[in-house]
Amino acid sequence: MINVEDVKEKIIKFLETNGPSLPVRIAKSIDMTPMFASAIISELLSTKRVITSNIRIGASPLYLLPGQEQKLEEHTDNLKSVEKEAFLKLQKEKVLTDEIQSPAIRVALRNIKDFAAPFKFDEKIIWRYIFTPKEEIEAILSPKKEPGKLIKKEPVKVGITQKKEEIVKKRPEILRITPTKPEPKKEEPKKVENIFEEKQIPVKKPAEQISTKTFLKEVEEFLETQNTKIISIEEVNKKNVIARIESPSQSAMLFAFKKKRINELELMKCYKKAKESNLPYHIIIQGDLTRKMNETIDAYKKLAKVDKLD
Repeated sequence: MINVEDVKEKIIKFLETNGPSLPVRIAKSIDMTPMFASAIISELLSTKRVITSNIRIGASPLYLLPGQEQKLEEHTDNLKSVEKEAFLKLQKEKVLTDEIQSPAIRVALRNIKDFAAPFKFDEKIIWRYIFTPKEEIEAILSPKKEPGKLIKKEPVKVGITQKKEEIVKKRPEILRITPTKPEPKKEEPKKVENIFEEKQIPVKKPAEQISTKTFLKEVEEFLETQNTKIISIEEVNKKNVIARIESPSQSAMLFAFKKKRINELELMKCYKKAKESNLPYHIIIQGDLTRKMNETIDAYKKLAKVDKLD
């Protein structure tokens, strides 16, 4: 039997040691099939204990712990050639002005979200290397002005008709300007605006919008309302969950189906599976049983015995 909480902790410890990893490696480390491992990882994703990368290796993202994002630099060899070029350029320059880049680099910058973050400065889109401290970015964009320097005052030119003896020779004056703190001007600071910052916009959900929550999570939340919890999982996928559950009154086998109805054949399969464990069984579906199915269940309940007449 699978103890889900133990498996979650094993996954966390594996990622702490190994950093960003493919789901296949994670599944191997916990000695589970990728399908079972993915179901448990999806729960860790929903609670944000684990996050995914934007970078792909093949078709799969990397899974990592919050705070391990900079370790993704070790996987940049998997970027496409133009994306790798954009990454190296941004890593070196720290900031890039979008409008002066080539079209290919501009597209690539939008694809390397693990490393590039856009914002607006002086009404221009600027890309910053995501791991560069904000203070350093601000220093690059708004360098400090140099303090005041000595200014030489030119001597007054004397007219050529003046007699030499009337010309008073004076040394050119040197005015020393002592830097003083200018009075603060009430100027609006330049806005550094994150153009891709997410804003809370109320969105009406369509009636049949598909939930992003995993089916296993939905089942667990429903069982909580019944004061029941999953002890171990025997089988899980996008459409079915088979597990052992426990309530204050008894232990039982759980069969959850992500559909509105089940037929008699499926009911018998649940019965046989539960019989192997010598446990009662609990079925969860997303709709109501048909009248015929309810009558069939009642018939089984009230059946006392079947004899053969010789």
